[in-house]
Amino acid sequence: MLAAALVLVLAGGIFPGPAAAVEVPVPAAVAAPPASAREESLPDAGELIRKALRSQRASEQRFDSYTFDRMEETITYRSDGTVRETTRRLFYVFSGPEPDGSSRELVEVDGRPATPDEIRKAAEDDRKAKKRRLEERAAARISEPKRVVGDQDDPEIASRRLSDLMRRFDFRVTGQEVLAGRAAWVVEFSPRPGAPENGLGDRALNALAGRAWIDVSDLQIRRVEAITTHPVKVAGGIVVNVKRAEVSYEAAAIAPGFWFPTRIALRLEGKKALFFPLNVGYKFELSNFRSFAVETESSIPAPN
Repeated sequence: MLAAALVLVLAGGIFPGPAAAVEVPVPAAVAAPPASAREESLPDAGELIRKALRSQRASEQRFDSYTFDRMEETITYRSDGTVRETTRRLFYVFSGPEPDGSSRELVEVDGRPATPDEIRKAAEDDRKAKKRRLEERAAARISEPKRVVGDQDDPEIASRRLSDLMRRFDFRVTGQEVLAGRAAWVVEFSPRPGAPENGLGDRALNALAGRAWIDVSDLQIRRVEAITTHPVKVAGGIVVNVKRAEVSYEAAAIAPGFWFPTRIALRLEGKKALFFPLNVGYKFELSNFRSFAVETESSIPAPN
């Protein structure tokens, strides 16, 4: 699942392809109890994140048995911040275990049916991206220590180990807010100095700071708002220097106890190929979730 877990994981998945003290805008919410009462009952931040990411892993596995509609919007901006161009593409998606289990089909482009050429090009782009993800995953597997499959104390969250995420960030629980009638813990996170950087995913993670809202009852990540604390350089066919990036993530309870991503947004500002400005936004809206898991029953005929 592209979003999978916290925005900590999202950054590794959507950077191209998505200030010391960060002030992230907070949505309107019902006031929480007085500060003194909150401080006495706040959970340990590390333990809360561990539980939330384990719970998120269960949602990822459930997500693999769903189809959904995915609207992708790409927005390019002028230097003054006004919109230059917007492109919208609608895909029908069959989810599956990462990195190669899912598939999708382009259905619409800017509100009209996709042409055969557009469908073929989108499929070819997806094939190349899937091949690249498989190669990157294989290289990462070779370099990491051997793990016991299904290690519940250190589960894999969107291709990253829980322990890796935990040592990259400092977490702090600041209180509770009520969102859409449900209580959520508010957790601030910031990059921990000295974290290793072995690729773009690491560099993106090490640059993110922000807040996460975790449902108190289901321990699912409901919302994340994050921003880069320093520029991130992307090397590839074209060198891109991302000076500023904003990431947001929203989830909804699609099945009892399971929260799936419904909206992901990424805004990038910087330069590409040294001289050309980079000022673009991406929005991903997921909807119309349908389970395609088939339950079968077998029975043995009674003897005559």
